[in-house]
Amino acid sequence: MRSYIPLTLLILISACGPTEPPRTSEKTPESPPRLKITHFYAGKTEIIRGESVLLCYGVENAAEVRLDPPAESLSPGYHRCFTVSPERDTTYRLTARDRYGHSAYADVNVAVKSPAPAAAPKPEPALIRMFVAASPEVPAGFPVTLCYSAPEAESISIDPPVQELKPAQRFCFRAPVHDATTFRLTARAPGGRMETAEVTVRVR
Repeated sequence: MRSYIPLTLLILISACGPTEPPRTSEKTPESPPRLKITHFYAGKTEIIRGESVLLCYGVENAAEVRLDPPAESLSPGYHRCFTVSPERDTTYRLTARDRYGHSAYADVNVAVKSPAPAAAPKPEPALIRMFVAASPEVPAGFPVTLCYSAPEAESISIDPPVQELKPAQRFCFRAPVHDATTFRLTARAPGGRMETAEVTVRVR
């Protein structure tokens, strides 16, 4: 005699069989935001000793920012600037750190030159540019022609006195000579500056 298992019972047995445990989704831990120095630069890479220069920087995801050699207290930001006044060639290092212990660095070089020597003061123009005798020797009692150039002077005089003289680009006059004579021309400028020039005329 054959035994038969009802179809309903088979379905129930199958339903009660072993089942797979439910699957759980595993989340991958997120990586920390990337620490980054976006820029670090100097307004000028070369200055004269005594001048100041502007340094600018920007950081992302930083918790702390510092400068070496130190200049002032810095704080994280997308764009910040400050001034430094190095006395010699200096390399500045910007260090940024995040809250996970990561660090980033950037360097800027600033060259420092010595100031140029002060220019020597321009010499003041000569008051007497020329004072000559037409001849170094004349017969006794004869006049000699004297010429001078003194355009920068305020006043002109001569000793021994011959005639009234005035500043001029070029002026000639005659002076009597009875024996060997040294003529002294004096030019004066505003402020009291004075120059002299001499010419000696002999007699024969």
